[in-house]
Amino acid sequence: MSSESVRRRWPAWYFEAPLLVAGYVAFGLARAAVYRGDAAATSTAVFVQRLEQTLRIAVEHPLNHAMLAHPVAMYLTGYFYRLCVLAVPAVLIWLRVSHFARYRRLLAVLVVLMLLDILLVWLFPESPPRLAQSGIVDYMATYDILGGAASRTPSRAVNPLAAMPSMHIAWTTWCAYTAWSVLRRRGPRRAWPVWLFPLGTALVLLVTGHHYVLDIVAGVALVAIAIGLTRLVQELYNRRCTKF
Repeated sequence: MSSESVRRRWPAWYFEAPLLVAGYVAFGLARAAVYRGDAAATSTAVFVQRLEQTLRIAVEHPLNHAMLAHPVAMYLTGYFYRLCVLAVPAVLIWLRVSHFARYRRLLAVLVVLMLLDILLVWLFPESPPRLAQSGIVDYMATYDILGGAASRTPSRAVNPLAAMPSMHIAWTTWCAYTAWSVLRRRGPRRAWPVWLFPLGTALVLLVTGHHYVLDIVAGVALVAIAIGLTRLVQELYNRRCTKF
């Protein structure tokens, strides 16, 4: 089936856009509703802290304190944390308009990783460093950077005890993977810089005290699993089609 015939059978953008927005809202509400209490989240956080200390990758505290003497850096990282997720709809629009042949599969990867995230948040509730690690300064909440103060308390839209895995890393890694998979065909060297986006996001998550290193690793792994599952389902579907 050609790309053009697939495009004709796909819902028009004015039908699809509200569905995607509704899906994102439903994801946010579901993630916020998966609230298993402070005890379970603190227990997981303590385990992660001890494991990172054993592995000698517990860098959250020194990175966080490196920001405190630099007000401009604090605000820049705070704004980056809040606004980097806008890259997801931007990449989706770019894909749909300019690279529709890859749009469906990459959208499926995004949907799968978000569904898997809800399951993992239920299985592994975790308080972030800013709430569970001694000495971490939650400067986004202290200075209320883009509504940072509201993120301290649970609500219908916020679950502060859902740090594992990091969806900021999952989303920005998906953005980088999407851009890389498209751009590498034109030139591999031109494609590699897109990975600086999730790397920068990882640094911001650590310095703001929103995530542990292992949360970031889990976020990247989540994207890899979603890509693998999507490919597996597509291969099984193609094999079934060839039999008939």
